[in-house]
Amino acid sequence: MDNSILQYMRIYNHLHTLHEKHVDIPVTVDHLANLLCCTPRNVKFVLRKLEDKGWIEWKAGRGRGNTSRLCFNQKAFEILTIKIDELLQNGRVSEALDVISHIEVNESLKEELWSRFHLHLGLKNEQQSSGSDVLQIIRAQHLENLDPAFAYTVFELYILGQLFDTLVDYDTATEKFSPKLAHRWESNDDQTRWIFYLRKGVRFHDGRLLTSRDVKATFERLRRKKSPALTLFVDIEEVHTPDDYTVVFDLARTNAFFLHIVGCLYLAILPTEEKEGLPIGSGPFRLTELQPRKLSLSAFDGYFGYRPLIDRVDVWFLPGIQQESRTYQLSEEEDLEQSRQLNQAGMGCRYLIFNFKTPGPHHHPRFREAIRLLYDRTQIIEDLGGNLLSPANGFLPERSQRSFIQQGSLAEAAKLLALSGYAGQTLKIVLMDRKQERSEVEWLCQRAKKIGLVLEASPHDVSLGRTEADPGELSWATEMLEDDWELELLNFFLNKGSYLNRKLNEEQLTLLHSLFDGFMGKEKEGRAEVFEQAQALLERENWLLYGTHLNHRGYFNRNLYGLRMDALGFPNLSRLWVKTKGIVEKD
Repeated sequence: MDNSILQYMRIYNHLHTLHEKHVDIPVTVDHLANLLCCTPRNVKFVLRKLEDKGWIEWKAGRGRGNTSRLCFNQKAFEILTIKIDELLQNGRVSEALDVISHIEVNESLKEELWSRFHLHLGLKNEQQSSGSDVLQIIRAQHLENLDPAFAYTVFELYILGQLFDTLVDYDTATEKFSPKLAHRWESNDDQTRWIFYLRKGVRFHDGRLLTSRDVKATFERLRRKKSPALTLFVDIEEVHTPDDYTVVFDLARTNAFFLHIVGCLYLAILPTEEKEGLPIGSGPFRLTELQPRKLSLSAFDGYFGYRPLIDRVDVWFLPGIQQESRTYQLSEEEDLEQSRQLNQAGMGCRYLIFNFKTPGPHHHPRFREAIRLLYDRTQIIEDLGGNLLSPANGFLPERSQRSFIQQGSLAEAAKLLALSGYAGQTLKIVLMDRKQERSEVEWLCQRAKKIGLVLEASPHDVSLGRTEADPGELSWATEMLEDDWELELLNFFLNKGSYLNRKLNEEQLTLLHSLFDGFMGKEKEGRAEVFEQAQALLERENWLLYGTHLNHRGYFNRNLYGLRMDALGFPNLSRLWVKTKGIVEKD
C-alpha cells in the first residue's frame, strides 16, 4: 500500500484544525519528524512526494530548526475520495480497504468513505472478458467458519447452503421434505432404522463421485471433530453402507424427527478423503477464493440439479462499515434510492442473556427482574425503530402475539435493584459491534443510569472459540431461525456452541436439557409443547430476556430477478438472474 496518503493524513490531522485550505501553516522539520516518527532527512523525501502529487506546497525555512511554511492544497476528504475511487475503479479493493482501515478520521468521514464502496460494489456484467454475471455482496462482519461441523451464525449457514448438499430438503410451504442427494427414503415401523437411496452420478466440485461411503464418513467426521452439534445425532448408533447408493442409519430409539436431522447442514455431505485447500462440496456453487476480506463463489457447471443463473458471487467483508441492511447490488449507475427494497419478517428474536459462568449481582433473581423492566421491549421500538419490528416474548412471533408483555417501570426497577444487593459496580454487556446493536445497548445503558445501575458496552472478542464464553456479565445477542424452525430452535437449546449453552451453568443446563428427553420420538404437537416449556422456563427465571422480533431488509439491483428471501432474510442465489438492460418488447 502507498504510504503517502497515511503520511498526508497524519500531518493533516495534526495541523489543519486551525487553518483552511491554501493558508500557510508555520511548522519545523523537526516537528514533522516527531509526528511521522522518522528522521528529518526522510521528512524531506515525504514532503517532496506529497508536493509531486499536488497535495501540499512546502516552503523550507533557512537553517536548521527555522520555521518553514506548509500549505494544504486539498482537504482530507477530497484526497481520500479521489484515492478510494481510483483504487476501486482499478479493482484494487483490498488496497482501498487498507486505506480506510489505517487512516485516522472521525466516524462521519469514515461513513462517507464507506459509501464509496456502495457505488462500486454491486451487480456487474463482465461481457468484455467472460460474459459472466457477477453479484457482489457487502458484509459488515468477518466470516468466522466454513466447516459444517462447527458453523453456527446465519451467514455461515447461508454460504454453506450454497456449497454443500444434504440428503433431504425441507419445503417451507408444505412443511414436508423433498429429495436432495437422496431420491427416496423409508423407515421401519418404530422408526429406529432409516434407509436412504442416493442419486447416481452426483459429483463433488473436484469431479469425484458421491457415494454412500461419503455419507458415512461425514457422520464419523462429526464425532471425530467433536462437533458442538453432536447432541442432535445422539440417537445414531451405527451407519451401514450395503452398496454405493444405499445408506442405513440404525438408531437407539424411535425418532420421528430424523428427517430434520439428516436435512441439517451439520450433516452436509463432504468427500471421504478431505484434501487441503478450499472446502469441497456438491452444491450449486463452488468456492473459488477465500481470503480474510473476500469470498468468491462460482456456479458449478456439473451440479446435479439446476445450474445457477448467476455466474459468480463475490462477498466483500468490510467490518468497519456501519450498515443496517444487506446490500446485493449498487452498481456505479445506481444509488440506494434507485434500488429495489425487500423486507422479510424474521423468525427468532434479539435477546439479552446473563452469563452465569461469571460472578456478579446478576445471579440474584431481583437483579434480573430489574433488568427485565429496564429492557422495555415496546419502548425500545418506539425510541429506536430501525429493523426492530415487534416486542418478543419467545423466539416464535406467534408466541409473542398471544403473550402479555409487561411495560417497564423505572421506579419498580429501582426498587428491585435495591433488593438485589447491587453495590454500584460496572457490569459489561458483550455485543457484536454493529451500528444497530450498539445503539440498542447504549439505549439500555442510558436507562440503567437513571436508576443508579452502571452498564458498559463491550465488543465481542472475535479471538474466542465457539465454546468459550466472553467475560462480560451480560450479552446482547440474536437468534434467527431458518425455514426448518423446529430444527433451528432445537439446535439453539442443545448445541454446545450456542450462546445459551455457553452462558448457563451446569445446573441450569441439566434442568433445561431434561425437558428435551425423548423429544425426537414425539410428533409435532408433543414437540411444540416441549418448546413451550423451554421458552417458559427461560422467561420465568429471567435467564434470558426476550427483546424484539426483527425485520430483514435487503437492497437489490433493479435488473436482478428471481428474488425470494428465505427465513434468514437472504436471497436464493441459485434462482437469481440478470435481465439485460435496454431490451424493449415489440408493440
